[in-house]
Amino acid sequence: MGKLKLIAVLIIAMFTLMLGLAYIISACYNQLDQYSYEVVLNKPGVRFNIENLIRVGYKRSDNVYIKQSVDSRVNVIVSLVSLDELRLGFGKALSLRFQLKNEYLPARGYLGVFYVKNASTAITVHTVTEDGVTYVFSKINGGVNIVAIAFNYRGSLLEFEGKVLDYIVHKLKVSEENIEMLSLSEISVPIVDLKSIEWSTIVKGELKELIGNNVIEGLDMSDVEEISKIAKPGLAGWNSRVVYYNGSWIPYYETGSPMLLKCAPSTSLFTLIPASYERMPPETTVTVTPTATPKPLTTVVPPATTKPTPVPAPFRMLSSKTEHVEYGASKETSSPLMKVATIFIVGALLSVVAWFVVRRIV
Repeated sequence: MGKLKLIAVLIIAMFTLMLGLAYIISACYNQLDQYSYEVVLNKPGVRFNIENLIRVGYKRSDNVYIKQSVDSRVNVIVSLVSLDELRLGFGKALSLRFQLKNEYLPARGYLGVFYVKNASTAITVHTVTEDGVTYVFSKINGGVNIVAIAFNYRGSLLEFEGKVLDYIVHKLKVSEENIEMLSLSEISVPIVDLKSIEWSTIVKGELKELIGNNVIEGLDMSDVEEISKIAKPGLAGWNSRVVYYNGSWIPYYETGSPMLLKCAPSTSLFTLIPASYERMPPETTVTVTPTATPKPLTTVVPPATTKPTPVPAPFRMLSSKTEHVEYGASKETSSPLMKVATIFIVGALLSVVAWFVVRRIV
């Protein structure tokens, strides 16, 4: 009886651990990151005016700002991110993400190759498209070879396999036992060669425009050169986006103590904005605390030992040490760490329930 209880405890512990790990693993990768370049302008002294984004052609969509870059294949996405969660200071920083448009993303689909023995129907080499799936029939070694391919298929790989098998059975009037699956896989066909996109030129041009139109202030031309020089697809997302750290612009995972977690619930394959983004406030009015009379879009330069005082200017200063910014009607997403903790707590509660059930049984 004691051994059974020990086994039950081990099973429950493994269940809790696997539940938490499964959540982390399943949501730690956004496929859009490999087609994007992202930089967080967290350098102390950098200021920004969100209102001016509209004047330079950005459109607000789902609490982010979006505009086509000088390359018609790439969008620029501007949002706010939390420096607290990144362990890079306090408050918010402006994030610029250069992302390949949806229509230029690789075409994804399924490919299956099947061989049918003892097919009684006379088959010639031909192609048929039915219900979103294209079939190519040919004769090989006295049997029939079928290649099935579908792009943007709404369903899993397993569902695709079942659909193809069902079609072959009815088309050739054979039993499923006579069908041999030679291969079945997910495929991706590139539409655009990423190397043909001049990422550095796009980034440099956009930063210069934002600086010239008073959207960003405090970013030196040396910063612009450094940020644009390292621009390439793949440096995006929670772990890999570029940030300012110890005098250099480097990927976040190379900083001293990064929170290498990407555990916000993942979005669908071709969703425009990754789920790791902070939600921006519904209005651009900012309340800075502590102050006696808060003003919208105020420059705040907090001294080390005194209270921060508002300085009239159309920008909001980012500080790596003591700035705290609150939004009156902000609705922000939970931090990745909180999401993981929640999952483990739920797993623990389920384990307790399972433990009482096991006790009653044994």
